[in-house]
Amino acid sequence: MGKAILTIDDIPQKVTKPIIDYLEEKHIPVVMFVVGENAVKDMETLVYAIKHGVILGNHSYSHPFFSRISMEECIEEITKTEKIIEEAYAMAGVERPAKLFRFPYIDKGAEKKNELQKYLKKSGYQRIDDSGVEALPYHEAGWDRDYDITCSYDCQEYNIPQKLSTMEDIMKRLEEGDTGNGSNALYDTGTNIILLHSHDDTDNMVKDYYKQILGRMLDAGVEFIAPTIIEPEF
Repeated sequence: MGKAILTIDDIPQKVTKPIIDYLEEKHIPVVMFVVGENAVKDMETLVYAIKHGVILGNHSYSHPFFSRISMEECIEEITKTEKIIEEAYAMAGVERPAKLFRFPYIDKGAEKKNELQKYLKKSGYQRIDDSGVEALPYHEAGWDRDYDITCSYDCQEYNIPQKLSTMEDIMKRLEEGDTGNGSNALYDTGTNIILLHSHDDTDNMVKDYYKQILGRMLDAGVEFIAPTIIEPEF
């Protein structure tokens, strides 16, 4: 049975605390990626997350497509949220355990990708050890050599509010995978870096959606493991 490293994007929102409480109850470690403009309105939730063992990562300030903004704007998106995360760890009185970044929409900047990767390297961003990831599209895309954090399995539950998917579709993909989007079946061997989201609109459509998705994984025997943070060697 497979192993999973859970990552959750777009915190904080109202549903974030209930998600944290559920993960703590089920002993599931997690990295949560912070959107700065959400965080400035709710620093208390970031502190709550830190005090409950969540590792915070940077997910930009306003969640733009990085391919559609200038390099200067990209850097500003990153640095503004860095300051917020540093402030949250200071408020919590906890030493920051990792410096991680994920691009919104997994949009790595298109023609700016190499420049952005050099910026992330220079700025000291770290990686999650993905040596156990077997999903071929993940490696074919070169994500195993990038300085940002991507995923090998995208739950795609964010499509529910747009009525592009149903919860039944989400559950079916857990069984079958989605190789066209870089995802193997979760119940295969190897490790997956899971992408889920903290979205109030999804919770409004399907109450406790995260419990349904993660509960199905647990029932199937998926082992959630803490991420190992590594310094890139390339």
